[in-house]
Amino acid sequence: MPAATNTSYPIHVASADEFSQALQVRIRVFVEIQKFSADLEPDEHDPTATHIVVIDPTINKVIGTLRILKSPGAAKLGRVAVLPEYQGLGLGKKLIEFAEQHIVDHLDQFKCEVIKLGSQMDKIGFYQKCGFVRKGEVFDDDGAPHVWMVKD
Repeated sequence: MPAATNTSYPIHVASADEFSQALQVRIRVFVEIQKFSADLEPDEHDPTATHIVVIDPTINKVIGTLRILKSPGAAKLGRVAVLPEYQGLGLGKKLIEFAEQHIVDHLDQFKCEVIKLGSQMDKIGFYQKCGFVRKGEVFDDDGAPHVWMVKD
């Protein structure tokens, strides 16, 4: 089903049921489309992560997700995924913005000075548009080159 450009897509912290749907989004995007290992979905970090979801209210389903992990001195964003039929609507950027505000609103929980993420090389431009800056050398993550990006 093609996404409607005039629809408002709510974003919030995921419920347990929504996390299950978010995991299906991640499997579709990372495993089925990008061909990452199915062993990575879910992983050992999911139980302690804060999961953010975007919903299509016309079908009441999760269509995009990301997670926030606590890392020493930083909040780490990861597993940013939007279903292909909803890409190009700005939902990835809105997920990032919501996560950033959630981190600011819960600094007592995250205790961080920066927000960081590991970007796939072909996604660097997207994260730069979200205000992130490349930092460090390229590293391998499950066979795909990534680079750290940070935002103060």
